[in-house]
Amino acid sequence: MPTVPPSGQRHLEDMLMYRLYQAWAQSNPVFLRLCEGRFGITRREWRILACAVEGGIMSSAELAAAAKLDLARTSRTLGALCEKGWLRRLHDSADRRVVRVEATAEGLARYQALLPEVSRLNDLLVQDLSDAEVALLRGFLGRIEQRGRRMAEDNIVAEKASRREGGTRRARYA
Repeated sequence: MPTVPPSGQRHLEDMLMYRLYQAWAQSNPVFLRLCEGRFGITRREWRILACAVEGGIMSSAELAAAAKLDLARTSRTLGALCEKGWLRRLHDSADRRVVRVEATAEGLARYQALLPEVSRLNDLLVQDLSDAEVALLRGFLGRIEQRGRRMAEDNIVAEKASRREGGTRRARYA
């Protein structure tokens, strides 16, 4: 028999982060099939490519910041996109350590082919909301993102997951 939280405590379904995850999880397979199945690009590659096209020539660090990814993941993804011929690295003539990234003509073409399809799916996803509700949702999500960033910066949960130990740190209880 399932246990019920004590009176006054919330259930999992009441947790906003769980509901946001469920909204993402239900729509994600459609975007995955579009990107990987139809266009041969991972969602992370799409994100980096879109940021590179929309942001113009920039450093890897600037691209990572624009895509909101860590530098290691960005670097690996950049390598894959360069191999596919959709991005290229440009070395600074004055300082060879400085590397900038730009989209190639093939990358721009891939972006221009995929963007309308991604946009269409986004429109379908929110078709049951009014324009005003979508605007409110964007504002609310922006505020939640800012709060989440501040919470991470404030390190309100000090424990860290250990990926070497099966994805979680095994809690030790007395």
